[in-house]
Amino acid sequence: MTEVPCFESLFSNLIKNLKENDKVIEVSSHFGPNQSLESMLSYLWKLEEVQSCLLPTIIAQKKSDEDAERLRSEGNKCYQKKLLDKALKLYNLSIMSAPHPKHSVVESSEANKSYSSNDGEKNVNEGQEYRSLALGYANRSAIFFELGQYDKCIADVDLAFLHGYPKLLHCKLAERKSKCLITLGKIEDAKQVLHDALKTLDDMKLDESKSKSSRDALHNLLDTCQSNGKAKSSLVQECDKSATWLREATKEELLFAYQTPAAPSLSKSNPAIPCLSDAVKLCFTPSLGRYLIAERDIDPGEVLVVEKPYGQVLLLDSSLRTHCSVCLNRCLSPLPCPSCSKVIFCSSSCRNIGLSSNHSKECSVLPTLAALDMGKNAVLAYRILIQIPFLQLKKLIPLYMQEAVEFPPNILGFNNLDRPIYDSADYRTIYHLVTNKAQRSVSDLFKRCAMAVILTWLLKESQSYFVDSSGEPFEPSLEDIEIAGCVLFTHLMSFPCNAHSITELQVDVSNFQKSSSQEIGAGAFGVLSLTNHSCNPSVARFSYGSTVVLRAIRFIPSGAEVTDSYGEHYGLKPSTERRSILQQQYYFQCKCEACENNWPTYLNLSDKHKLKCLICNKNIDSKGKCTNCKLSFMEVLSKKEIIPNMCNQNDVEKAIEESVKDYENAYEKIISGDNSSEIKAKLCNVISIIDKFVSQPCKTYFEAQETVKHYFERQGSCVFRKEV
Repeated sequence: MTEVPCFESLFSNLIKNLKENDKVIEVSSHFGPNQSLESMLSYLWKLEEVQSCLLPTIIAQKKSDEDAERLRSEGNKCYQKKLLDKALKLYNLSIMSAPHPKHSVVESSEANKSYSSNDGEKNVNEGQEYRSLALGYANRSAIFFELGQYDKCIADVDLAFLHGYPKLLHCKLAERKSKCLITLGKIEDAKQVLHDALKTLDDMKLDESKSKSSRDALHNLLDTCQSNGKAKSSLVQECDKSATWLREATKEELLFAYQTPAAPSLSKSNPAIPCLSDAVKLCFTPSLGRYLIAERDIDPGEVLVVEKPYGQVLLLDSSLRTHCSVCLNRCLSPLPCPSCSKVIFCSSSCRNIGLSSNHSKECSVLPTLAALDMGKNAVLAYRILIQIPFLQLKKLIPLYMQEAVEFPPNILGFNNLDRPIYDSADYRTIYHLVTNKAQRSVSDLFKRCAMAVILTWLLKESQSYFVDSSGEPFEPSLEDIEIAGCVLFTHLMSFPCNAHSITELQVDVSNFQKSSSQEIGAGAFGVLSLTNHSCNPSVARFSYGSTVVLRAIRFIPSGAEVTDSYGEHYGLKPSTERRSILQQQYYFQCKCEACENNWPTYLNLSDKHKLKCLICNKNIDSKGKCTNCKLSFMEVLSKKEIIPNMCNQNDVEKAIEESVKDYENAYEKIISGDNSSEIKAKLCNVISIIDKFVSQPCKTYFEAQETVKHYFERQGSCVFRKEV
C-alpha cells in the first residue's frame, strides 16, 4: 500500500521549500484578514511549490482475500478460547476486508428476504469469488447463536448463503438457522430451511457415510418441529443455555453495548426554530452576537434542543470500524462497504443511504484523507461539501454571499423572510456561521487555505464531485475550483468555533465512577451553534447516535441567557487558563460570572452552604442580612414566597439539608447502576434548591450537576464495559 505523508509533514515541506526559494515574504503578502477568500485560494492553488510539495498521492486501497482470511483465522483462535468479544471484532474486520460483490447484487438480499441453502448459488456465481466474505458471515453467525442473538444469527447465515458459502458445509448453517427459528417460534420457516437442506444433500449425491451425521441432525430437528410443545420448549432451553458459560462482563458488552435509544422529543417547538423548545427564544446584540434566552422559568432536566446535524463524521480512527458512517450508531453486526475496507453500516437502509450519497463520493479518497490526518474539522468540511451536488452549490453560493452582505446578522440563516424559519436541515444555517476571519493571523489563514487546497484537489481526483447533470465527471475550471475551495476554506475557519463533538459514554459496570464520555465524531449543528459560552453553563449536550440533545442542568429563570460550555469549565481549570484557551480558539474574552469573580476550581470548593440574598444574590452574613443590600433574609423570604411552607431561615436550611441527603442517596444508587426517574427527580431537586437559596460556587451543586449529567449520558449513546 502507498504511504502518504500526513498533512503536517507536507505543509512543513512546503514551508521549507518556500524558504529555500526565498518566497516566504512574497507568498505571505497574499494572505491576511483583508484579502478575499477567492484571491487567497486561487493564488495558492496556482503556486508552483504547492503543486510539487503539498498535494498527496492517492492511496488505491482494495479489498483483500489474504487480509480477510488472516483476520478470520485470528478470530477463530479467539473463538476457540471463548473470547467472544475479541472474536467478534476480528470477524467484523474480516468481513470489512473481504472482496465484495457490487451493491446491486447485495441489494437483492436486503429486502428482509431469507435465503435457503439453494438460493446462494443462484445469486453469486457458485460463490467462489466471495468465499472469504461468506466464511466471515458464517463464523460471525456462530457468535450470535451462542449469545442468543437469534435474529442477527439468521441474518448472517442468509448472507453467508448469498455470498457463496461452500455447499459441503450448508447443512451446518441450515441446522444453526433452523434452531434460531425454532427458538423464535417460527416453526414453519424452520421446516422449510430443513427440507431445503435435505434436498441439497440429495442433489450432491454424497456417499451415505459422509452425509449420515448431517442427515440425522436435520431429521432430528424436523422431528422436534413436528412434536409437541414440550419438546420444542426443551430445545429452546437448550439453545438459550449455550451462552450461560460466558463471563457476565462479556455478555454485558456484547448484548447491551450497541443499543442506541431514540432521542427524546421537545414538548413544544419554537415556531421559528423547529428543533428549539418554545421555552427559549433567539436574541441579538452587537456585543453578544446571537444568543438564546429563557422565555419562562426552566427547570433542571428540561429538553431545550433536539437537533440532527446538517452533516456529521466519525473520527477517522477506530470509530470507523465500530460505528455506522451514516447514523453514527455503534454496530454489533455491521455491513461493509462493497468497495473499501474503511467504513461500516448498521443496516441495509443506512448502507443504501451512504452508497447513494456521501460515501459514494468519498470512498475512493477516504484512505488518503485518513492518512493525511488533517483533523475532524477538515473531514467534516469535506463531508458537508459533498452532500451538495456541485451544480447546486454553484447556484447557492452567490445567493448566500448576497445574503451575507444585505441581511443583518440576527437573521442570517433564516430561509424565508416573509415567515422566517431557522431550519437545521438547510445548508445556509451552516454556511453563515461566524468564521472570525478578521481576527485570524496571516499564518493561520495560510495554513487553513493550504488545507482547503488539498481537500479541493481530493474532490477533483475523486472523479465523483465535479460531475455534470448526467453524472459524468468533467475537468473543473478555475472558477469551479474557487467556488468549492472557498466553501471549504469558510468551513475550516468556522468549524473550530462552531462544530460540536458527538460522544458515547463508556460505562464501566465494574465501577461506574470510572465511566467517561468519549468523542466518536463531530457534527455541524446550526441551532446548537447559537448558544454562547459560560464556564458555569446552564445546559449540557447529550448524544443519541448523531442526534444531540441540549438539556438544562440548573434552574434558568425567565429572561436569563441559556449558556453552554465550549469545553472550559470553572471546576476544572483556573480562570486565567480558561480565558487564554477561549481567546486563542474562539477570539473572545470570557466575562462569565466564574471568570469575573475568579471562582475556585472543584478541588478548592468549600463544603459549606452559604445562603444568598434573594434580591441581589450576594452572601447572607451571620446575622441573617445581605452583605450588599443589607436586607433581612427572612423579610425577603416572606415576601418572595419562593417555596410553600418556607417561613423562616430554619425552614430553608432544613430544606437544603434534606435535599442534600436525598442527593447523596441518589448518588449511591447512580454509582451502583440505578438510572431510574426517581433518581433524576432527587438530583434535579437538590440543584433547584441550591439554585434558589445557596451562594455560588458550591461543591455540592457542582457534584450534583456532574451526577445529573452522568444520568442523562446513560440515557443516550453508551457502551458498557467491565474490567476483568
